[in-house]
Amino acid sequence: MSSVTVLEKAQELQNIARSISEGQKQRDDQERVLRRIDEVRTALRAALVQRQIAVLLRERTGQALDVPGFDAARSKLESKSRGGLPGDRAFVDSKRALEAFTSELSASIKQLWKAWATAGIQEVSPARFATLGPDERLEATELYESMKANASRTKVDSASIVTFCSHRNTLLRLLENAPDDAPEELLELINRLDAGGVTLRDLTDANIALLRKYDQDSWFTVTRKAD
Repeated sequence: MSSVTVLEKAQELQNIARSISEGQKQRDDQERVLRRIDEVRTALRAALVQRQIAVLLRERTGQALDVPGFDAARSKLESKSRGGLPGDRAFVDSKRALEAFTSELSASIKQLWKAWATAGIQEVSPARFATLGPDERLEATELYESMKANASRTKVDSASIVTFCSHRNTLLRLLENAPDDAPEELLELINRLDAGGVTLRDLTDANIALLRKYDQDSWFTVTRKAD
């Protein structure tokens, strides 16, 4: 084999080796980018969830939150993606920006939701439940307890907001015809009667007058005890 042929063969092998090396580098870069894309996609998904909750909160309560961080985080990655595959720093910065946005928005949603939901609970007086019929009274109590549970959740989600608002509207409709000035004594008296075992002798004229004043006398019947 001539020296020229040997040199040509060596050059050919070198080119093949370089091609293999470059191909491996491309594959490594592709795998790196895919991993980073998955990380950013996960952060983006979490950010979108919080953004959707903020939109729902505005629609259901009228309470609006400013969410500029989302577009800023997305623009950061787009600006660094021009001209080829982004480097690690671009992905890391975008991921951190999205995570910061998600955390900040989540905290703002929780604070705003708690204040609004607490105010919604306080506008309902459980004492008014006493003036409802037995079935409606039970329903009102269940709705009220559900509202309190959803208002105090450590993590606010769309289901909590939708359920709270729905139950609040239903409860307010139940109370539309209930008097606003129902006294605590009426609630205590109704609870006594519901517990059973109360005789006419146990009731005073004031008790009966109180029931009649708030149209509650029609909900109770008088029966004679068996010997």
